[in-house]
Amino acid sequence: MPVQSSLPPLEKLRRWFRPKFDVRKEGEQMNEIHRAATSGTLVSRRQLLRALVGISVGLVNGSLLSACGQETTRPTPTASGGSTAGGTSTPATSGAPTVITGSGGELIVYSWYQKWIKEQAIPAFEQETGIKVTYLGAYASNDEWWAKLQAGESWDVFIPSTSYVMRAMAADLLTPLDLTAIPNYRNLMPEYQNLDYYVKDGKTYAVPFDRVFYALAYRTDVFSVPPDSWAVTWDQSYAGQIALHDNAYSRIAYAALMIGDDPIQPTRWDEIRQKLLEQKPLVRKYWKDYQNGMELFVNKEAVVGQLTDGRVRMAQDLGAPVGWTVPKEGVLIFIDTFAIPKTAKNVENAHKFIDFLLRPDIQLLQLRSMRYDAVNAAAREELPPEERARFEPPAGAKLILGDLAPAAVLQKASELWNEIKLA
Repeated sequence: MPVQSSLPPLEKLRRWFRPKFDVRKEGEQMNEIHRAATSGTLVSRRQLLRALVGISVGLVNGSLLSACGQETTRPTPTASGGSTAGGTSTPATSGAPTVITGSGGELIVYSWYQKWIKEQAIPAFEQETGIKVTYLGAYASNDEWWAKLQAGESWDVFIPSTSYVMRAMAADLLTPLDLTAIPNYRNLMPEYQNLDYYVKDGKTYAVPFDRVFYALAYRTDVFSVPPDSWAVTWDQSYAGQIALHDNAYSRIAYAALMIGDDPIQPTRWDEIRQKLLEQKPLVRKYWKDYQNGMELFVNKEAVVGQLTDGRVRMAQDLGAPVGWTVPKEGVLIFIDTFAIPKTAKNVENAHKFIDFLLRPDIQLLQLRSMRYDAVNAAAREELPPEERARFEPPAGAKLILGDLAPAAVLQKASELWNEIKLA
């Protein structure tokens, strides 16, 4: 990716997403899993977890060696230095990613991505810096940390989704970031740097690090070519074999797309209700837990439906014939970020941890364990071309930033979805 000499305008990111509407996400154990997944034999949660743990251990034994202090010498693509839209200095853009020297102190982290953050990144950060990290656990949703912050609870670093960053900025719940203390910020893809979503009154409040596709998933042993429309999830031919996320907004948004309505700010609510009622008898399960959603496809209990791109890659790593695609109507994506709450007591160490997490070797751990698409250009450059291709959406894909849905839409979506589930 070429070095850019000017800050990318927000409109460039909108073109990158290409929304449909004009709106501002070893060994035998593995062989056993593979045989079961390709034959239709049911795979238990224990088997899946055991195999995934094996993958994680292999990553820790390999990649984590560099995470524990070895600096990469590969040059990284960066944007040029200067001032952000928020007036905070952007870090310098030359040289290898920074590695933190020992400093000591404490840090409190509250986040999802538990396998990556708790099991991989935190041990490496503690060893490299001498900072003692307390991990509070993983929250179930953005609403959980939101309620705690509003109640005055305290931690130092967390991972909010973009929509909640904007809400938290408006509610004055975040600490502005000093980007000069986060030199690895330069590793982000240029189009993800200096985004207006994270800036208020000239100050930057969050740093993006990955994007999650709420994709159309399918069994490749059932579909010889990827399905090209969400209409397949309304197809009577697959009745009882469809699995969808039990998430109010995504259900409403995809129904809106199917009737030609705006998924960010829908207006045809009665038609959306009818569309969802038509679909409901065909659905085998509305899954809540991402692990359970993946198991439905691995076990061939579902052959088509919705799953995140990261979970599809996990299933593929287990040998399951599962793929994902972006249908012609488009797909929702959501961007996760690093941020510091206003109640943080260890702000300096919080900046150090965010900078550490943006290092290419640490981002690679996320790519290869959580399997979600990093917006970190330096980390992507470290992937072999064939592996990098697994993280790219299809050419010409219509990507819709679901984080931009207004709070009023989310509330109405929740009310309608509860009504549909009770019908």
